[in-house]
Amino acid sequence: MYFKRLEMQGFKSFAEPVVIDFHEGITCIVGPNGSGKSNISDAIRWVLGEQSPKALRGGKMEEVIFNGTENRRPRGMAEVTLVIDNSEGKLDIEYKEVAITRRMFRSGESDYLINDNPCRLKDIRELIMDTGIGVDGYSIIGQGKIADIISNKPESRREIFEESAGVVAYKTRKADAERKLADTRNNLERIDDIIGEIEGRIGGLEEDSKKAKRYLELQDSYRTLGINITLHSIDQAQKAAEQYRGDIADLTGKITFAEGNRKEAETRALELGKRSAALDRISEETHQKLVENVEKINRLLGESRLQEEKVAGLDREETRLDKEIEELNKRLEKRREELDGMKDQLEEVRRSSHDAENRLTECVFKHDQVSKHSGRYDEVMDDNNERIITLNSEAASKRSEAKSIENYKQTLTQRQKQLTVENDALSKSIRKQREELRASELKLKDARDRKDRLDRENAERTYRRSELSQNRENVARSIERLRIELGQKEARRKTIQELEQNFDGYNYAVKYIMRCGLNGIEGVVGESMDVRSGLETAIETALGGAMQNIICADDQSARRAITALKINRSGRLTFLPVDSIRGSRADLPAQVISDPGYQGLGVDLIGFKPRHRRVFEYLLGRVAVVDDLNTAIRLSKICGKGVRFVTLEGEIINASGAITGGKYKNQSANLLERKNEISEL
Repeated sequence: MYFKRLEMQGFKSFAEPVVIDFHEGITCIVGPNGSGKSNISDAIRWVLGEQSPKALRGGKMEEVIFNGTENRRPRGMAEVTLVIDNSEGKLDIEYKEVAITRRMFRSGESDYLINDNPCRLKDIRELIMDTGIGVDGYSIIGQGKIADIISNKPESRREIFEESAGVVAYKTRKADAERKLADTRNNLERIDDIIGEIEGRIGGLEEDSKKAKRYLELQDSYRTLGINITLHSIDQAQKAAEQYRGDIADLTGKITFAEGNRKEAETRALELGKRSAALDRISEETHQKLVENVEKINRLLGESRLQEEKVAGLDREETRLDKEIEELNKRLEKRREELDGMKDQLEEVRRSSHDAENRLTECVFKHDQVSKHSGRYDEVMDDNNERIITLNSEAASKRSEAKSIENYKQTLTQRQKQLTVENDALSKSIRKQREELRASELKLKDARDRKDRLDRENAERTYRRSELSQNRENVARSIERLRIELGQKEARRKTIQELEQNFDGYNYAVKYIMRCGLNGIEGVVGESMDVRSGLETAIETALGGAMQNIICADDQSARRAITALKINRSGRLTFLPVDSIRGSRADLPAQVISDPGYQGLGVDLIGFKPRHRRVFEYLLGRVAVVDDLNTAIRLSKICGKGVRFVTLEGEIINASGAITGGKYKNQSANLLERKNEISEL
């Protein structure tokens, strides 16, 4: 027993399918660091059931799938197949060659297969048990494994020796048998308890038995009556079915009308999508205008507060000036009173001066007289001279005081004029400031009115924006739902494409030939034609096993491919050489061609390269596709022999008259539907 072949696809660095043949003897793999040598041993470990990502030099199990590069897309699946030669019969299986396959998808799903048959991981482990090639066996020894074996406990070394001696399977079976025996003992104990409980109830059970027999008799009568009632119900159902057929016709019309409504709704949905985009643009413009209006409102509010502060400053200045004017008026009144008092004093001084001058004149007159009579009046003259000096001094003092008062009066007059000018200027400034205040109040009122209007517009736009936001959220949810559906469809498309690229659904011989890349091989029949939707089942049923035939250029290409299949024992295939194949078309009566249930010959209903016309005339040139089985039976009687009729659901009327039909419980993968599904996705 030895490894014959290792097939890898999408596993770690092996993005493309790779086949490594192990011939008898020693196989050595040499390469620089990082070239992927260890990935081969990891692939063998993985396909044999390794469950630890660390043992595969990774963090999680999904890392074994090829993750892509700058020039290559990541793969959605990793698959490894290990082919073991079992010609000596060491593996407990009838096949001479055992192919163990493990497949893993990015979704986390895993498949295990033995010779393309689904199985469990437990089945694989039981199959290779005691052969030494298991995950924990001694046949796969990595770096540091020998040191671990030597340094392990005696119990661990004993497990390796038992594995090499081939007694692990027996020990495992013994442990399973002992566990089953223990379970059986427990079940027997429970059965004894149940028997003991039932023995106490036997007396009551006899009466229950009689009742049960009576029940069975009544049940038979009930079954007979039920059958009669069912037959009667069937008659009633048949009558109701006639009535329902008319209802079905009405419902068909309603469905047609609903289909028209659906198309109209789709058109409206597209229009709503366009309107939603327009509303988004309007929302952005409204939002921009709203921001500008808010900035204007803030600027106007700032100017309003500045004007209010100016008005408050002017009010304070006006109050201060009013107080200052009031004080100046008081001081002016006081100065006026002082001026009036000084005027009175000046008049009195003037009167005193006038009296003094009069007295002086009188004294001068008297002096003249006295001068004449100087002798007599010397003493009087001296007295008068002294009095004159005194009066002159008083007159000079009064003149100086009058001059000072006159200067003070002029000063007060100038100050009064200055105050009058300042008062007029202040009054003008106050009037101007009051006018500015009134203008500012008007501007403030306008600004407040404008602010109220903008607030109303802002409220309306906010409401409108909330509606647009709600619509946008609805559209966003729809987009997210569509994005999720898109991701699902994209994943489905990638998976189906990988299945298509890997020729999943075709037998091993087809996969082998298509992977070998032999010259002259032009493709598989199922991959070389295009079938429109609805005809996949009919065409695939008509072709049958011919779906997996290989189209090749000539007879030499077919011989080379058959030789490769024989050498590698990879199976059997039918090859269709383009140069030598001969096909024919059925000549159908006009009555068959004009029948409304007739779809056409199979070769006319598919698309293919002009070079392959004779191949598909050979395969489908005498196959007629019709709508249903009744049409096929009717037309087959008209047409006669030599033509097979296939319905859209896959029933076949053979040229000999045999009819094949029905449906499997579980529908298998349809290769043609898979191709059309890729196009739809």
